[in-house]
Amino acid sequence: MQDTTNGGRELAYRQLRDSEELHRATLRNISDAVFLTDDDDRFTFVCPNVDVIFGYSPDEVTALGRISKLLGDALFDRAALAAHGEIRNIERQVAVKSGEARTILVHVKTVSIQGGTVLYCCRDVTELKHAEDELRVVRAELTHVSRLALVGQLVASITHEVKQPLTAILANAGAGHRILGQTSGQPHSQELREIFDDITAEGVLAGEVIGRLRTLARKKPLTLQPLDVNSLVHETLRLVEGDARRRQVTLCAELEPGLPEVRADRVCMQQVLLSLVLNAMEAMDDPPAGARRAVLKTRLGHRSIDVSVSDTGHGVSAAHLPRLFEPFFTTKDEGLGLGLAIARSIVEAHAGRIWADAGESGATFHVMLPTA
Repeated sequence: MQDTTNGGRELAYRQLRDSEELHRATLRNISDAVFLTDDDDRFTFVCPNVDVIFGYSPDEVTALGRISKLLGDALFDRAALAAHGEIRNIERQVAVKSGEARTILVHVKTVSIQGGTVLYCCRDVTELKHAEDELRVVRAELTHVSRLALVGQLVASITHEVKQPLTAILANAGAGHRILGQTSGQPHSQELREIFDDITAEGVLAGEVIGRLRTLARKKPLTLQPLDVNSLVHETLRLVEGDARRRQVTLCAELEPGLPEVRADRVCMQQVLLSLVLNAMEAMDDPPAGARRAVLKTRLGHRSIDVSVSDTGHGVSAAHLPRLFEPFFTTKDEGLGLGLAIARSIVEAHAGRIWADAGESGATFHVMLPTA
């Protein structure tokens, strides 16, 4: 009988020892940190793997005395815990031993274990929070892209609708020219002829702009053909002359003669130059009218043509330079942050490169295209 009793005790002791060893091994290897505290928030148990999250050893945590030294004050409402017995998903920002800020998710539960009355389970969710923040940004960008796609459809529809009355305007201007030709010498005929000339010229220009918008709205591959960059610069300056006069900006072209051609899509590359020139003019609202100057330069590089657009505006801060060409990044109050991102995608599709330099005053944007 005695042997049987001793054997039972020995078996129970072995099972208890194995169970405790299993618990210790489990606590050492889980990623969560577990604590027990008494009614005064003093530690009664600290898990052996506490350093995985907090960087402290168990003895260092015990020396802190209270859980508030680790997780901060007012972590939960005592009355709520007493009423429900458990409070889950308490999010808390804490500073670990290295000083790094981490986001901890805490579950608390009422217990009665070896003098401990509250069980804390802490999980590090810092990386998860970062991923959620990134996903939130991506969602916002996708929503923005969807709106822009709708705008693109509207632009295609509007350009189609505008083209018809524009054709009628040009036809009427031509008819006016013909009538004036039959009544030459009449009062004000010269003034009327100049008016019809202006209407025709502006109508043709508006038709070209609409044509480009429709081309951009359609998803078509690049049409690479030999392109004279100096000629493209002249065309671009002609398109923005009116806007430059309104803004009191002086446009200058310093073009190296005799440049070899590049293989490029004319419409797309003109879009790039237009974007850069318009950005340059918008950056010069602050300087006095006489100091507003945009300079387009071309020069021959090593197997490449380099085009630069410089302005005398407020410039670009060094902190913004690395992000200038990111989608949706903008320093303008009402900007979409797509112009430079689209410009970069177009230039890179031509096997070229685009970048910006920030000077003491103003900024310079460079486009490098390989020669044909």
